[in-house]
Amino acid sequence: MGEITFTSRIIPTPLKEFNKIIEGIGSINSVNYPWTIKDSKLGLNTYTKGICDCSGCLIKDSKQGLLMHLQPDLKDNHNSMNVLSFIKNKIDLKNTNLTAMLIGSKNTKKSLDTYETLKNILIKLKIPFSELKNGKKPVHIAYLADKDEIYITNLKIDKMLEKSVTRKKALESGFEKINISDFDEII
Repeated sequence: MGEITFTSRIIPTPLKEFNKIIEGIGSINSVNYPWTIKDSKLGLNTYTKGICDCSGCLIKDSKQGLLMHLQPDLKDNHNSMNVLSFIKNKIDLKNTNLTAMLIGSKNTKKSLDTYETLKNILIKLKIPFSELKNGKKPVHIAYLADKDEIYITNLKIDKMLEKSVTRKKALESGFEKINISDFDEII
């Protein structure tokens, strides 16, 4: 995966601005409850809301993104072969421009297992990824492929942005662990 030719922009976003962005995307491209692997969306623009003890993963190539939002209480969301098979059927894994964003989980056995399932798949597939782990409030994410931008928000990020802190500090305030890959940047 060493041939990646773009950098995705991660944008911590106020809730009001996030809501305007998803209005433009439309509900047809939203990943909704019950948050199974089958509810995932592949598209130019996509979003999901309310990642809490769930795990979210966006695999993108700057032209489109596959957004997953997996609930830890569902057995199929822990089955790595099932999740991997779904991913293989949706995106070209030979594409050298694949990168990913892994989001979510809480410090419970089921939640961490779903998170680790996704993380291990990304590692196995050698897809570089950024991590936003253990959101301090439910997290919302949107992806716009034409701009290659990932919008992230939650109540903690929103409140910090209201205080005029930097976007990076706002993002850091919203999660317990952040690891940004060399192929992403916070703006």
